[in-house]
Amino acid sequence: STDKLIQIPYGVNLEEFYPVQKEDNTFRFIHCGGITLRKGVHYLLQAFTELNLPDAELWMVGSVDAEMGDIIEQYDAENIIYHGSKDQTELKWFYSQCDVFCLASIEEGLAIVQAQAMACGLPIITSENTGGSDLITEGEHGFTVSIRNVEKLKTKMQYMYDHQEQARIMGDQAMNHVKKSFTWGNYGTNIYDAYNDILNKKIQLNQ
Repeated sequence: STDKLIQIPYGVNLEEFYPVQKEDNTFRFIHCGGITLRKGVHYLLQAFTELNLPDAELWMVGSVDAEMGDIIEQYDAENIIYHGSKDQTELKWFYSQCDVFCLASIEEGLAIVQAQAMACGLPIITSENTGGSDLITEGEHGFTVSIRNVEKLKTKMQYMYDHQEQARIMGDQAMNHVKKSFTWGNYGTNIYDAYNDILNKKIQLNQ
């Protein structure tokens, strides 16, 4: 039962993930992770294509699964750019050239790329099945949408595009939130405290 579960989100390495200078003014959404059906990439591609936002780009960072061939061809466009898989040390530059992180996964555990993007100053738009709701305060650091819901995804992407100053503020708040609560130091402290709590409860039961 849920009362027996202890939930402790992963941390992010702030020595690797921090904002660097953005080199232009193009408004960009970024997906980082596998380009797969499980990651809901087809919903993100559909949403971005249907929005048809002027002077906006969608960056896709990650290895492309063979199953995505027809879908990528269907949504082929100059402003959807595939960068391939990148080393962890390179990711902060890619995050920092973008304005909003998007993850439309159908299912997975806690996707650590969300905290990485937040540490680089990005607000996130994430599905309810990514663990992102454990990282953000809704409307303060980003938005959570239901899975497979292209219209909701479009609504939140449009909001970020229409309110770019607010998106920057949300990104700053997301970065500060990660620095305060989701470092690996926080993770270690929380794990230590959780084990201590379990041990203390067992001792009390045995007395």
